[in-house]
Amino acid sequence: MRKFGRHDDVGLIETRSERMMTDLSMKALLETYDINLPLRDALNDPALSPDRRALAAAAFRQDVDDAFYSAMELLDALQAVEADMGAVPSGVESEGQARLRHILNGEGDDYQRRLYYILSERPVSPAIRDLEWLTDLLHGRSRMVRTLREAGAPVPRMPGADRHRQELSSGPIGCRPFGC
Repeated sequence: MRKFGRHDDVGLIETRSERMMTDLSMKALLETYDINLPLRDALNDPALSPDRRALAAAAFRQDVDDAFYSAMELLDALQAVEADMGAVPSGVESEGQARLRHILNGEGDDYQRRLYYILSERPVSPAIRDLEWLTDLLHGRSRMVRTLREAGAPVPRMPGADRHRQELSSGPIGCRPFGC
């Protein structure tokens, strides 16, 4: 019987063998993992607000890292707008407004503008909460890609990642798959 802490030859072989089996079974399990599973769950959750479901739909075909960092940049801009409310005199453009203008005037990307327009009718604070919810989902998705790579499992290529191919988009915001 092997005791913990004992390092005989048989114990080391068993440990390596067990580790190899765990690695192989983890890889086999992860090979079928759907990287968009959290977004699919959000799309199909009737308890979520229509805005959150639309945010999940917008992120669905985006490159994993691009979706996360673009949503974070928009979130940062909205948080700056909220922080500037009441602190900046009227008629003077605040830092947050300048950052939003940068995103909306074409210096950002279509995905960011789509996220903004989904939330544009809402007050700033609830819009921020919805973007925080989305960035949490997208951060988990990014971490899962890292896990897939470390396990040696294939990482799916996001169809929306190739922005230069016209057939992937039916307009400036590329929302054809969801009937927008």
